[in-house]
Amino acid sequence: MHADGWYEWKKAGSRKQLHFIYRKDSRPLFMAALGHAPFDADHGGEGFFILTSASNKGLPDVHERRPVVADADAALEWLHPGTSTGNEEHIIAGAALPETAFIWHPVAAGIGNPRNECDQLI
Repeated sequence: MHADGWYEWKKAGSRKQLHFIYRKDSRPLFMAALGHAPFDADHGGEGFFILTSASNKGLPDVHERRPVVADADAALEWLHPGTSTGNEEHIIAGAALPETAFIWHPVAAGIGNPRNECDQLI
């Protein structure tokens, strides 16, 4: 799955603040995902799961987990039909971008409402 970034909530006292997390170099994110999971009929019968890993080297102040994000070459390897299970584990363990590749900033509270659609929220 390709994305520009992802959102995470950070607890600040009794409130939560939403943050947008993205690559420092502004390149696209390629998130490891598994597809064709059995979902109910309301969701078309198929879906996907974004794989996550621990944020233990730089993002724990935002959240304790994060999506597994790889560069474009690793994403192509992940998607190749001939990729074996052992190689998938290598991609997740070794090709995932480190926490130091990301930066984040707080975003407007309105971003949490799907009815709000505008660039000013970011």
